Formats: sequence, structure tokens, C-alpha cells
Amino acid sequence: MKQVATREVDDIYDFLENMYFTPKREGKEAKGGPHPAGNTNTLDDVPDSAWYTNRHYFHRMTIEELQRGPGNSTPPDLHGAWRITSAKSDGIMPGFVIEDGRKNKYLVKFDPPKYPELCSGPDVIGSKVFYALGYNTPENYVIHFRRDNLEIGGGVMYRDASGKKRPLTGALVDELLKGQPKGADGTYRAMASRWISGKVVGPFSYEGTRSDDPNDIVLHQDRRELRGLRVFATWLNHQDTKSINSLDSLVTENGVPYVKHYLIDFGSILGSAGTFPKMAWYGHDYVIERKKAAVQMVTLGFDPPRWARSEYRNYTGVGMLDYKSFDPVSWKSTYPNPAFLLTDREDAFWAAKQVAAFTDDEIRALVQTGEYSDPRATDWIAECLIKRRDKIADVAFAKVLPLDKFSVKDGKLAFEDLSASRAAGPSRLFQVHWAKYDQQGHFTALPNDVGREIPAIRDTEYLAATIGCVGIPGQSCPDPITVYVRRAGSGPQVVGIDR
Repeated sequence: MKQVATREVDDIYDFLENMYFTPKREGKEAKGGPHPAGNTNTLDDVPDSAWYTNRHYFHRMTIEELQRGPGNSTPPDLHGAWRITSAKSDGIMPGFVIEDGRKNKYLVKFDPPKYPELCSGPDVIGSKVFYALGYNTPENYVIHFRRDNLEIGGGVMYRDASGKKRPLTGALVDELLKGQPKGADGTYRAMASRWISGKVVGPFSYEGTRSDDPNDIVLHQDRRELRGLRVFATWLNHQDTKSINSLDSLVTENGVPYVKHYLIDFGSILGSAGTFPKMAWYGHDYVIERKKAAVQMVTLGFDPPRWARSEYRNYTGVGMLDYKSFDPVSWKSTYPNPAFLLTDREDAFWAAKQVAAFTDDEIRALVQTGEYSDPRATDWIAECLIKRRDKIADVAFAKVLPLDKFSVKDGKLAFEDLSASRAAGPSRLFQVHWAKYDQQGHFTALPNDVGREIPAIRDTEYLAATIGCVGIPGQSCPDPITVYVRRAGSGPQVVGIDR
């Protein structure tokens, strides 16, 4: 691989580009007709890659594995000193890069002094959930430490809120920690993110490709894992999904170098905005919504939006999070995301089926990794995620026939109805119609073909099964699905799906 350059993102330029120009460009593209994702396989899923790995939905994880996430066995070692190698402050919260006694490197971030547990909990929970959903994430830990754990390395510089650098001293560390609350045992709470391996080469963009990465051949806005990320972001209220919260790293595995793509910085998901609780309108409007502002002015505020009428809980660490005002269709990030603007119903179904796969107990177990001091906070966050999960599934499964996990068992076509456990009334009934299929796209209907049993036809290599639902009062029937079966030497096998 040729030299991979380190990229930087100008956050202001990224905002202006995506707020004012991206929606027009992607809007024209979307109106031009169907524009499916460009990196799916014939089974309408996403192959493993440097971007994404099929995990919980596809290969069921235990609760212990979910809580472990990308790793939970290497938090900073409390038995030795932590050597500070760099430090900064944004004027509100300090941040340190430390190296522990085992030479492991971590980024240590604190909660806003007025809002304990607001960022550290979500940062850890996000790293676990997004990992289970298939993304590369860092190892994040809630940590408790004493001032005595910190020592300063030689020649360490400190960058203050104005960007000015000066030598880091013990007195300056004390000053940085001065505003941070201490627990009853005298320890500070923070979040430690283990340093990502490899050579960091900057964030990725949600559109285009990296010209210096030969493996990056699919436009990012056409990658299903980035389009589908919109659904995951709605679930976790990750409205801050932008380039600056991603990271590319040049790694080497088995002697082969490649660029690995990470999602990072989850301190502003759930009810947190990073340095303060989210405002109630976050996730409902872009940061600049001129039309909605005008409506509120004209109506003098007598027609309040649903988020202004919702229920919120003032528990430590929760911030502003609810489920009653949540609408997975209208949810919005802080400003337009190029990949999210192209999310179609197939992308949404691919993501929604993964969200729906998390059980109530699994969600509660994941929220517990945030280590909230108030059990009511854990319970409320879990309840919100459970209810938001259900809304996501209901919306997606109404638009696409929610059948998946197709296979051939005992000579019959088998599949799962993902909505069966959610149906308020009787489960849907399905009809299967078979046809011969050739690779030129021609179908020849078969007589007496109704049923899941594979037709005993020997003069064709491929068969196509069109599956539709039988109408039940009160239930809609989305478009049928076509499943392609190939006759192979080892027996019939499913080789393709059209939704």
C-alpha cells in the first residue's frame, strides 16, 4: 500500500457543506430514481470488511460478550502510576493522554462538572452497542482514580482553551482537576478510551472515497453500513454523527497493511450533548430549521412540537432522553449527513432488524456498563431504548415484508417472520409461488407450485420463490420478496434475495 496521508477535518467547513450544499446534491440524486447501496451481496447483507463485521444479529452474542464489547480486560492499571503524556482543556473539561504501568495508552475524558456521569456513561455504552451492531469501536471504560495515580512525563505540554501551549506542571494538573467532583472515597470518575492501534490517519468522510486507500472503492454515501447507521443513530439518539467523530487507522494484520475505519466519541449520545444535557429539540430538528422557527413565531408558540410535551427524567447522568416524542422517520442529526440522506427502505430494514434483535434483558445489560450511581437512571435509559427499539421495528417492518434468515431445511424453504413476536393480533400468513429462473432474468411459472417445498424440477439450475403475505384485517401486506435457490451438488441452497 502506498503512503496513506493523515487527514484533518475542518468542523466549520463540514457543517457549512453538509448544512447548505449536501442536501441539494443528494436530494437531486435521490429524486433521480432508486439508488441502492453499492456494497451489498446477493443475500442483501453487508460482507465483513475494514468498515463492518457481522455480529449480534447474524452471530448471536451472549450477554457477557455484549458487555465485553471490543474489550473489557485492559482498563488502566491502578497498581502503578499513570504517566500523563499530553493534556488539554476546552474551557469546561480537562482531558489527558496517559500511559499506565503496562505501557498501554489511554485518552482520559471527564464529565462536565455540573453534570456528573453525563458523558462517561454514554461513551462506554455506545462503544458496546455499536460494536455489537458491527462497527469498529475503541475500548472504553468508566474509571475511578485518585490524584496520586497521576504523574507528569518529561517535557509534557498543555494546550489551554485558547489553543496556547505551555509546560504541564503538578500545580496545573491540580487546577484542572479542581472543578471535578470527588466520590465519597475521594476518587474522581472519568472515561478512559484505550488508544486505537496502528497509525491514526484522521477521520473518514460520509461521502466520496479515500484516494490513498486502494480498498476504498465504494462511495461512502453508498455504503449500507453508513446509510443504515442512520437507524442506529436514531435508536441511541446519536445526533452528532459527523466526520469528526470517526477515525481511520493504518493497521497491519498477517503482514498486510490496510486502513481500518472506526466510530469514536459516544459521549454525546442518549441524553448527553457532550458538555451539557441535550436540548429537547435535539434529534427532532437540524440546528438551523428556518421553516419551523417561522411557524413558532407565527403561532406565538401556541402549537408546541411533540418534544416540548414529552416526559423526561431528572436522574443523575441521564440528561434529556425520552421515547414518547421519538419518531424514527423524522429523526434528524445535528445537521444533514450525506449517507443518511440516501437511506432507503432496504437500508433501513437491514438496520432495523438488527435493532429489533436486542432483547429487553440484553439492552438492560448494555446500559449497566455505563455504571450509573442511581439505579433509576439505568432503568430509565433502558426503558427508553426498549421503547425506541419497538418504534423502529414497527415502522421498518410495515414497509418491507419482514422475512429473513432464509435457508433450505428438509427440502423446504425456511425463513423467519421477524414481526411474529410483535404482532398484536394473529401472525401473518404467507404464500410461496415457484418459478424457473435463468440468469438472463426470465421467469417461467410452475404449475401446482404453492408451498414451501422445493419443486422437484430437474431441468433448471435456479428456482425463484415469490413470497407474499395473505391479508389479515388490521395488517398491511408490503411488497412480496423473491428468493433465489440454486441446485448445487450438496443440495439446494439460497443464493439471492430481492426485497
